[in-house]
Amino acid sequence: MSTGAQVGLEFGQSLGLRRALRGLPLSPLVPGYGHLVARQQALGLRHIGDALVERGRVLRVLDGVFEERAARRWQHIGAGRIHEIAVARGVAYGPLLAQVEAVQLQDPAALRRILLYQLTELLQAHPQGSEPGTAVALGVCPREARALVRAAAGRPRLDGQQREAAEGVEEAWSSGKVRRAARLAARLPADGGGDALLRGRLSDIALRAKEADRALDAGRKAERSGDVRAAQAGFLRAARLAADCPRAVLALVRVRRAEDGSAGPADALAVRPAAETVSLSPARPAAGAAPGTRVLRLTRVPGGPTGITEIEHASPAGGWVDRHPPFGQEVRYAAFPLRDGRIDGPPVVSDVLLVAPDVSGLRSTTGRGRIDAAWTEPSGALDVRVRLYGPDGPVVDGVSVRTGALTATGLAVGAHVVRVHCRYRSPDGSVVESPGVEHHVVVDPWPAPVDRLDATVVQGAVRFAWSGGRDADVRLVAWPADPPEPGAELTYDPARPWPAPLPWEAAAGGGLVPPPGSVTRVSALAVLGPRAVAGPGLVVECPPPVAGARVERVAGGRARVTFDWPAEAGEVAASVEQDGGSTVRRVTRSTYVREGLYVDVAPSAFRLTLSAAPRTPDAVVVPPPGGGTRVAPEITVRYRIVPGPRRALRRGPPLLRVTLSCPGEVPPELPEFVLVVRTGKGRTEKGRAPTRPRTPTDGTALLRLDGDRLRPGDPVELPLPSGLRPPYALRGFLLGEGAADVRLDEPSPTDLVVR
Repeated sequence: MSTGAQVGLEFGQSLGLRRALRGLPLSPLVPGYGHLVARQQALGLRHIGDALVERGRVLRVLDGVFEERAARRWQHIGAGRIHEIAVARGVAYGPLLAQVEAVQLQDPAALRRILLYQLTELLQAHPQGSEPGTAVALGVCPREARALVRAAAGRPRLDGQQREAAEGVEEAWSSGKVRRAARLAARLPADGGGDALLRGRLSDIALRAKEADRALDAGRKAERSGDVRAAQAGFLRAARLAADCPRAVLALVRVRRAEDGSAGPADALAVRPAAETVSLSPARPAAGAAPGTRVLRLTRVPGGPTGITEIEHASPAGGWVDRHPPFGQEVRYAAFPLRDGRIDGPPVVSDVLLVAPDVSGLRSTTGRGRIDAAWTEPSGALDVRVRLYGPDGPVVDGVSVRTGALTATGLAVGAHVVRVHCRYRSPDGSVVESPGVEHHVVVDPWPAPVDRLDATVVQGAVRFAWSGGRDADVRLVAWPADPPEPGAELTYDPARPWPAPLPWEAAAGGGLVPPPGSVTRVSALAVLGPRAVAGPGLVVECPPPVAGARVERVAGGRARVTFDWPAEAGEVAASVEQDGGSTVRRVTRSTYVREGLYVDVAPSAFRLTLSAAPRTPDAVVVPPPGGGTRVAPEITVRYRIVPGPRRALRRGPPLLRVTLSCPGEVPPELPEFVLVVRTGKGRTEKGRAPTRPRTPTDGTALLRLDGDRLRPGDPVELPLPSGLRPPYALRGFLLGEGAADVRLDEPSPTDLVVR
């Protein structure tokens, strides 16, 4: 190989194709380069070449981009090959390689510039970037590695701002943003740093910027002379040359307003501010206006240049939406028609708008002398100013304002107005307010609530008494579910009506009789027209009745009680009322079945009431009807056979002594006492006595004593007939009405058998 050839390979000069590289690029000069790099980095690629070949394969880059094939053959990577690689790589690489393919179709040298620019940046940033092995590690053909690292070492190094300019200048130029392109170009070497294509682009930018300046000067001159149309033409030319020229845009808006006096109603850009956004629409929308229109927001800055922001979000209803308007500042919107992406005519301009939106969703509910209002504040608001006006003017007392809400209490009945203004901080530090929004609300009359509810049990009924509820229809109700909290305000809803008053029967002596076996939470409800206020409540329980009650006095001052156990009752209470006092005995079902129920009683009359024990703590317990049994006093007729009185040397016949014992008053009618005898038939067996009479008819009535003759403490004595001969057996019986209520105290059977 000749020396000249070695020099060419060493530095990559004058090699290969006609458009072979003659200096490393200082800029990729590709529109959309930022998006391409973002996609590349998302895939974890070091440079764009990693997307073209598998890791471990090499690329030639100095005189074009070539991939190594079999048998040391090299294939040029053009747009067609990029498409094949994209198909082979799959979905993940699709967006990146589609963009690379599009760039390559527009400029066959673009891929090579991108790859060389990225490789140069990697080599300059690498600690061993001057070593050929570093380039080989990056996938460069070993034969070109030395020349590449030497050329990279000689290319000017870019700092952060210069790199941003180098990568963004073509994007700005291609989109017509000449002013931005000029600002970026000012960061780069004027001669392009040895990059001939970049040097040409920088020259184009400078010429275009000067041409736009001349058009601006011509427009200003015409404006000063009063030639509005000529001024508009000059400014329009400047805007076409430099789409991002703020002076041209502002001048077009200024001239258009001067031409019309103001934005006329027919041509004005309609502005509809909302809580967080501003919606825009032309008064006479043209067909296809949205894609061919550029909408700008002009923000007035006191003491500074007017801010210009492009509005890119289209509204679903037509027009555009400014999603981030500057709160507290004055803005104006202008819509420019476009052709081929460039401004093509005078704008449609809106009126000045102070971006100070009001609250949204202002709503309210009312209660007893109360208004609860709520709203949603815009995110940019400092705070709100709220005023409440009543029938007599502004309301101050009882008004509490917090974020997004107001509560006012103690209000008079009548019409009220809630007025809310949002406050915003302007750029000069002052505070501006929104126009304000009003909400009209009426405070209706409400009933006074019931403060207290009491219940008293009287003769099987419950009497209710309450305080409060003045001028209201106070109802006692049972809610189907949990009752409202006392003080809760209710408005009548036909779909969910209030419960009807208690349907309990009225007692003869006053009060209400709850159904036996019921447990009811009774609540007070103060009603006035279609509004009501819930009051306090209490629980009324009427245990189920106890059926089949029977009471029988037994020995030892006790009474045995039997009954039918009520269903679902855990306990039964037996209450004994006697001699002005009362006692209660409780028994469980298991105890009752095992032992029965006995209560201690005195001989006097008593009343025994059986009831199932209440199931609810702290309930007002109303005994069920018919649960009491009255037991008469314990009346005892005691009879004895006593020896007769002595008469001289002989004793008279035995006497029947009958004694009455009765606490309290003697009943008007007492049963008849009958002494029955049963004699032996013939001779009795030795040691065997006649059998005692079992019933009043099981023998012969020997003596009869009317009950009227018996008095407590005054025994009656009757002699046995003298003709009675042993052996015989005696027994007394009580006959007649009330016999079952009188206890017969009999002597020992041995005293009644005579042998």
